[in-house]
Amino acid sequence: LPTSPFRFGRMEKRQSRIKKNWTLGKFERSVSVSESYLFTSGSQINEKQGSPQIQIKPTRLQSDSHHRNNEWANHTELQDVDVVEVAVETAISTAKDNDYLKGFINKVFNLSYEESVSIWRKVQKKITEPDVRLSCTVVGAEVSAQKGADKKNWYCSVGILHTQHLKNPLVQKKNLSDWKKEGLISEVFTTSQQPDCRWDESLEISISKPADEYLVIEVWNQEKPNGEDPTGSKGSKKKQKESSYLGRMFYCLKPVSSDAVTKTLDLFSHSVKHKRGNIDLLLSIKGTDAEKGSLLGRLKEHRALVTKIVVHESKEDARRRGVEDNLPPWDGQMDPAAESLIKFHAQFRSLSDFHQTAVRFSVLFSYHKANTLQLSVLSSIVDSISKLPIDPNRSDSAERTLLLQLFNELQEFLTLILNVLNNHLVNFDIKSSSSVENLKEHLLLVKKLYSMEEFVNSLPSNFRSSTAVIETAIQKSIVSWYSMYATSLSVASSNELEENSDETLAALSGIFKHVLNECNALKENVAPIFMKLFEVDYLAHIFLTLNSHFEHVARLLKSISTSKVSNEEHLLGVTYQLYLTFQALKQLSQASVKRFPGEQQLNSYHLWFIHFVTRWINLATAKCKKGIIEAIKNDEAIAMTEDVGYSSSLVDTMTLFHNMVVFWKHLQWPDPEKAYSYLSVLIISIAEAALYYVVEVYKKADQCFSTDGKLIATVQLCTILNNMQTIRDKLSPPELLSDEIGDTKPVGIIDELGLQEFFDWLEQEKGIGLKLKEFVNRTMHNTADDISNKMSTGIFHLEKQYIPAVQKFIEEILLKHGGALSVENLQYLEEYFNTNLTVLSKNLLYPTFKLVLRKVWEATLRIFMEIGDTHLTKPSQWQACRNIALSLKEYFRADGEGLVDDDLDSPAFKAFLFDVDRRSQPTNILVLKCCSDLAAQQTMAVDLPTKQQQFGELSLTIGYLKTSSVIEVKVLEARNIPVNKTCYMPYVELQMLPGILFLDNPNESYTTKKYKQQTQNPQFRETFQIPSHSSIMQLEGTILSLVASNYDATGKDHFLGLCVVPCNIIPHCIDASELGRSSMMLNIPLFHITTSGVFLELVTRHQRSDEVASQLYTTFIKKLKANL
Repeated sequence: LPTSPFRFGRMEKRQSRIKKNWTLGKFERSVSVSESYLFTSGSQINEKQGSPQIQIKPTRLQSDSHHRNNEWANHTELQDVDVVEVAVETAISTAKDNDYLKGFINKVFNLSYEESVSIWRKVQKKITEPDVRLSCTVVGAEVSAQKGADKKNWYCSVGILHTQHLKNPLVQKKNLSDWKKEGLISEVFTTSQQPDCRWDESLEISISKPADEYLVIEVWNQEKPNGEDPTGSKGSKKKQKESSYLGRMFYCLKPVSSDAVTKTLDLFSHSVKHKRGNIDLLLSIKGTDAEKGSLLGRLKEHRALVTKIVVHESKEDARRRGVEDNLPPWDGQMDPAAESLIKFHAQFRSLSDFHQTAVRFSVLFSYHKANTLQLSVLSSIVDSISKLPIDPNRSDSAERTLLLQLFNELQEFLTLILNVLNNHLVNFDIKSSSSVENLKEHLLLVKKLYSMEEFVNSLPSNFRSSTAVIETAIQKSIVSWYSMYATSLSVASSNELEENSDETLAALSGIFKHVLNECNALKENVAPIFMKLFEVDYLAHIFLTLNSHFEHVARLLKSISTSKVSNEEHLLGVTYQLYLTFQALKQLSQASVKRFPGEQQLNSYHLWFIHFVTRWINLATAKCKKGIIEAIKNDEAIAMTEDVGYSSSLVDTMTLFHNMVVFWKHLQWPDPEKAYSYLSVLIISIAEAALYYVVEVYKKADQCFSTDGKLIATVQLCTILNNMQTIRDKLSPPELLSDEIGDTKPVGIIDELGLQEFFDWLEQEKGIGLKLKEFVNRTMHNTADDISNKMSTGIFHLEKQYIPAVQKFIEEILLKHGGALSVENLQYLEEYFNTNLTVLSKNLLYPTFKLVLRKVWEATLRIFMEIGDTHLTKPSQWQACRNIALSLKEYFRADGEGLVDDDLDSPAFKAFLFDVDRRSQPTNILVLKCCSDLAAQQTMAVDLPTKQQQFGELSLTIGYLKTSSVIEVKVLEARNIPVNKTCYMPYVELQMLPGILFLDNPNESYTTKKYKQQTQNPQFRETFQIPSHSSIMQLEGTILSLVASNYDATGKDHFLGLCVVPCNIIPHCIDASELGRSSMMLNIPLFHITTSGVFLELVTRHQRSDEVASQLYTTFIKKLKANL
């Protein structure tokens, strides 16, 4: 439909029928719009009819006038020659600068120089010599009783007195005859003598300016012969005797007009102190300028002048624009001279603000109906009228006529506004800001009109409520614009189309989608205006109209859900769009303040689609899987740009996931229990799709390893790992995402779905929110773990190829340098790592790169140990290996861009350092560490509860004699040793360790006597003195070992347990006498040693023929070997 320009009074020219075509899905239909009609006022107002009635009748739209015609002004009663004389007379009488207005008047009336001179002279003469006459009918008088009630010859003397003589003393003291003698008045008129004061005689008296003149009448009584005038006036022959004076009255002629007016005036004495009666008069003014003195004549004159000026100014506006056709509405701006002339004339003719405003509105409204005028012009005049005091009960007939005429025009104006509003609401462009502003401007004008109480009271009762009038306009407009959609809807849902579900749904979806667009625009742009100005809910009327179709739509959808369709995907797509449309309509209805019948039916719109939701989810899942297959097929495992490390298949997959997220967010299913099941199905579908993608994309990994022996990791492999990591992070619950991702932490599926509010809602409504949250997190967590496992497989694949390659490379370095692994070899290792790790750092996302880098670091440490076990035999070589590892640690740190301390100082690295430190130590130091380790194990055995000491204990006393430099040990007994059937001869062997410190006899040991005592508590009671230096005993690591064994009947020794005494705790005594008092009594638990790395290293060195290690092995370790 053509959009209305919404210019008031300027209607759009239209054809008899207008066709509009639109395509809604597959449904095309031509909708015919009948001729538009407006409502116009046919009211006629006159004083007898009283309050007018607004008659509404349909009329065709008026054709638009694209040029400005002036035929509207031809009804003016005054001719141009009269109007120009009015203008000239106004200029002469009021303006100081006649030349300024004279030029403007000549231009308005197109006067030549000769015509101008002639008219100005004529008007000047008329002003100086006015032809004005007063028509005075003396009806009768009433006189007081004390003033000659018995007199019979009553008559009146009449004269005209100028205002300037009112204060003359003669006027106060003398009568009319005396005034005439003194020249104060020109003539005195008398009536006939009547006995009852009833004359009914008319007099015509010449006057000049009514506003400056007074009518004076004196009432007299006298006996006189016929034909004599006792006042001595004109025609008097002889004065018989003095007349008897009753009283007189003064009346200003300014309010007298051409309309005859009856006046009853009081008669007073000369001193104006005593009232003598009253007199009845009928007054009017006659002559060529007589009517101009009346209000009606002055208003006609003012209207004619304003009309002439408006015609001229509108023409001037068109001339300035330089075009005659397609003119925009006139803005009402006039020349300052025009405004001055109108103002001066109003002052000259004594017109009030109300008179001026009413006339200006009448003229401009008449112009507007014939042409076009900006609405703001009339709006400002209406605003002025609303601020003026209006009395509908005016006594003056001209005033009442003017007020009724104004109300008539305002009613016509209001009716026309409502008609334009109705037309505009049907056809205007809702999304056009200018159109909406025009609508608002018209509504504001309606608001102003209804703010005038007197005007509203003059309206018919059914038009006195602005709210009711606006609601009627809205309802009619909605019915009009919706009628074409309703017709199409009826056809779309007919029985004939039900057989073709696709076409039916396409039509249904298209129609309601168009209605939704209209409603959204109305809600945004139009409804707030109506609510603010009139508290009218626009949307409520829309849904009231839509309500009649909801039940039929529900029945139709139920029928289609069970019918067979040729294209399932198309059916589900259209029903989903239709669901979203009704969802939006429901939200709009909730925004409506006013409730409407059938609202509950719209609130349950989702039940119309309950048979489609699961099919929608299944379709979305199938399309997602299909899209993943196609994406992987076309993926070359190459990063899309340098800024991102993933390939096109990931982008496509993420887009598919996003579509499913959008689907859920749009679904907003209001039933909690159904929503629970729908979300569960959706989450499982997303998880399965993600795993499917990871499995399929990993199949490309087998093709992404290099075989040249140098470059292990390729860009393609990095890209595949990045894809897998991104998918994993996308599915991981927020609390499980690694903090290592930092600022690049992606928004997970759970966050995108906005499920926290959904969980809270379910928990509040049905108490199942936490249960569903747990299910979603568990599903996503398990899926992320499965993806991590798949990534680990890929990283293991990389590691599996990496370790042999690095090991081979390091072995090559050793062969080149004669088996010596030194710090100088570090540069070769760094070059090799740079070749591989640079590829990883540039192409892997940080979390995956860090994971791979950690694997590489740990694998490198293992390689060093494996190669060291094979090729490194000397402690110095292991020390060089340690230094290289520490340097590589800083290399892998990469100035904060690589691994962090927690990764570098991992348990594997600590174990590596421990082993390397052990292997790089001299044997002497290792022996001391081995003895310290034995002492530590003894302490642990002592700290165990008695019930856990399963190997028994040994009792002894011990002390050091300084004078002899010997340790005196007395082995007393053993308790609770494990004795079995084979136990025969228990004994204890004592030895100082490490032997390398006891240079006198490093291999010497001391043994108790062996004799048969088959018991758990054998007695020994033997004393041993073992030489030792005091300085050596204070060293950490020197111990006295006591090994308990059993010598069986077959001649074999069986180890029972071991205990050690650190030499630095043995008390020192000066001589033998003090030894008995100071020696220490000990009950030491026996224990079996736990093999340590140092212990095993000594065994290894013994096997490599290390002299010191062999000495310890032969004298001590060998005895324990069976128990290792």
